[in-house]
Amino acid sequence: MPPETFDPIPVPYQNIRGVPMYMNFEYTFNWVTPMTIIDLLLNFIGILIFIRIPIFYFKNKQKIKNIGLRLDVFQSFLLMQIWNILMLIGEFLMFKIPFTGIITNYCANNNPQVSLRFVIFFFYWAHYSAQLFTLLFCALRVAILYSNSDKEKEKVSLLLFYYLIPPFIIFPFLASLPHLLTEGRCLQMEQPFSFGAILIISKFFEDNLVLCAVGNFILTAIVTFTIIGLNIAMFFKIRKRKKLSVAAQSQSTQNQKVSRTLTGTMIVMLTPLIVYLFVSALEIIQTDYFVYVLYCGDIAGDVRVHIVTCYFYFTHPVFKKHGMIRKIDVAQKVTSQSGHF
Repeated sequence: MPPETFDPIPVPYQNIRGVPMYMNFEYTFNWVTPMTIIDLLLNFIGILIFIRIPIFYFKNKQKIKNIGLRLDVFQSFLLMQIWNILMLIGEFLMFKIPFTGIITNYCANNNPQVSLRFVIFFFYWAHYSAQLFTLLFCALRVAILYSNSDKEKEKVSLLLFYYLIPPFIIFPFLASLPHLLTEGRCLQMEQPFSFGAILIISKFFEDNLVLCAVGNFILTAIVTFTIIGLNIAMFFKIRKRKKLSVAAQSQSTQNQKVSRTLTGTMIVMLTPLIVYLFVSALEIIQTDYFVYVLYCGDIAGDVRVHIVTCYFYFTHPVFKKHGMIRKIDVAQKVTSQSGHF
């Protein structure tokens, strides 16, 4: 739909607090509302699928351990997806729901600073941690793949997984504090959003727009290119392992399926990450299409999180009934040769 068909926006990116026309604003159904509802339903389905994974994990933890599958990689996947889902919740609270205009009147009249600041802080904390835990999952997967002995695998697991969990939560928390300590603002969005569609941001972000955009781009670029490098290293190792004897390969059919799932998971998350990197780059550039860039970035985040969940859940053999009905001694023998997951 061409821009001229939309009603003109009085002052794009104006703070709506105390402005009479926003204080008297009444929500009307607009094109953003059905898209947000559909998006919410799809996210709800994706989250329901994900919930099945930790439930399965806690119910079958000992069985999984006895079979010989690596709990640390499983746990790192859960942590990665939990923080990504928290980030998606933050996106709905900070962007998608305010875009509908349903909370505009309330924000203009009441100036709910506690809620605004917490929502902004929550989003950035989840966003930064989600990026780091995504990197951790891929790094742990490749590091274990390159480990030659069980002792070395445990050492790598201790170093990469258990030692990095606290800083990957604490550092993003500290980096997000400026958004909590400064004023939260509700700004009118520009076209194609309608009058009353607002964006929630912090004064810190507004005053340091370029710094925040560059910082987000650098973090996304580091994560994306590191995962690309890890994928290259993973393919190199897998190709080398394919040179093993046919007999050795025939004894590790289930582990090969596990390996393919983990490999595919890393590849699936890469494409949306590249899209999100492109979006982050465009945020730095002054463009008339910023609003479209912002919306595409939200969609890329949704796609990455839920496609990864669905691919992992529906392809990993451990979630299939026959995957758990194996003799433990045989499975352990197989796992000791392949060393995957």
